Amino acid sequence: MSNNSLSQFASAASLKELNARFAQLAKQDEERSELTSGVLKRLYSYEMEIHRLELDLEDQTKSRMTYQQDARKLEGEKREIEQLINKDPYVVVLVDGDGSKFLDSLLQDPVSGADKAAQRLIQGIKDYLKDTPLGAVELPILVRVFANLNDLARSLRLSNIIESADDMRTFAEQFTNSRAEFDFINVGRGKENADSKMRKMFKHFLKNFQCKKIFFAGCHDNGYLHELREHVGDPDAKERIVLLETTPAEPGFVVLGFPMIRLDTVFRSEPLGNEKKYTYPNRPLPSQSGHSSLLLEKSTVDGGSRGPLEPSRIHQPPASLVTIAPSEGTASPSPTLLAASLAASSAQPPTPTASVSTSGNGGISIKYPSSYAAAGSASGHQNINVQAAKTKNPKTIEYNKYNHRLDPPIKVPSFNNNPSQATYKAKADRIKPNAFCNHYYLAGKCKWGDECERDHSTKLTPGEIAIHRYKARTSVCPAGPSCDDYSCCLSHHCLHDPQCTRSDCKFKNTRYGDLHLSKEDLVPATRWTEGISFPTTL
Repeated sequence: MSNNSLSQFASAASLKELNARFAQLAKQDEERSELTSGVLKRLYSYEMEIHRLELDLEDQTKSRMTYQQDARKLEGEKREIEQLINKDPYVVVLVDGDGSKFLDSLLQDPVSGADKAAQRLIQGIKDYLKDTPLGAVELPILVRVFANLNDLARSLRLSNIIESADDMRTFAEQFTNSRAEFDFINVGRGKENADSKMRKMFKHFLKNFQCKKIFFAGCHDNGYLHELREHVGDPDAKERIVLLETTPAEPGFVVLGFPMIRLDTVFRSEPLGNEKKYTYPNRPLPSQSGHSSLLLEKSTVDGGSRGPLEPSRIHQPPASLVTIAPSEGTASPSPTLLAASLAASSAQPPTPTASVSTSGNGGISIKYPSSYAAAGSASGHQNINVQAAKTKNPKTIEYNKYNHRLDPPIKVPSFNNNPSQATYKAKADRIKPNAFCNHYYLAGKCKWGDECERDHSTKLTPGEIAIHRYKARTSVCPAGPSCDDYSCCLSHHCLHDPQCTRSDCKFKNTRYGDLHLSKEDLVPATRWTEGISFPTTL
């Protein structure tokens, strides 16, 4: 372009237009720079995110490998634990034998009855397990029966179910030997021995994962409720605990929600005392002051059959019978010796009854009415006592029309200004944790003698004995309302009947139910007299 043209162009473009154009170009350059800078920043952030993800991926890969290794290891441990858990599984049956008693028919034939009881018990448990996941597995069934064997045998004998304590011991031995997994355990004397064993064994088997089911036969005793309530909310315990009802379960057990079954072919469904009294005529009468009076017919003494005296011949004596009774505290004379002593008098006309007992030096002392004083010189026996024998009023027991034993009224000892209260408490505190023997202090004789666990050595005044007698009467008799022990000093219904208003009275919830009697219930219907085979209707 020529200089002339440039001059023309320059003159034509104004300075203002040039500035505007330059500003526009500068703005575009700035926007371009900002765009480029933003893109670079975003690319940088993407690069950093990719790097982070790469690191995370690497960590995840390593973690996954570690987890897989741990999972394989844990899976192996789980299989081992499952094998251990399922190794040697079993179920257990715990029975409080003091309250859950076997059927009378089983106890009365102790040898074969024990084996039948074991077979029926196993079959009953298997029948229950049949409808559970354990039904497909042949599980060992462990059975533990805990009982005070001596007291249990005594209760059964007094209820006329077994003939002697040996029957109960034989049953326990045969039951134990019937199966290797069965044990009938004699816990010995002590009120809480069986309960303590039951609680300990229950906790032991519940902690043992190999024990799949625990059949608990203790629904007759509210004392077990505390242990069972602790596991009400535990689904595992609810799956494993099964209550075995024998006598009617106390209401508290029903509301726990555990499964409950019955084995009526094995255990009694009613407490002792609901059977008729003395329904076995060929058995000796129970609880006759520790000695049974032997009644000999004169034909036996006069040369008739001289076989052994049978308890089945004990009955109400007619006038032709001679009563021969051993004196308390001495050995019983043999029937042969007694018959020989009476042979001399058999030729005489019928005479009043003579009582024969052992003398202090080993001979026999015959006590005749004073009109027979001359008989001593005729027999030549040196131990003749011509004085009339002192007699005690026989002990009696009264029952109402429902066969519920009625207790005689007892005077409440004075608690105000009574020095005997303080002295009794002091003596009782001195022998703690022991206690005074009821039999020794209240009945006058303890069959355990020096082997008794209770105290016999403390001397109690009449006032202190009155306090102890009242204290004993505040306890519920273990034999319940059908007790027929003439020397029993405990209570068979509430002392305050018919006016007891205490909601927490211990006689309200017993294993025999509510032992409160109304005014009508307190009316005696029959009276049993010690030494007499039949009751008196009142």
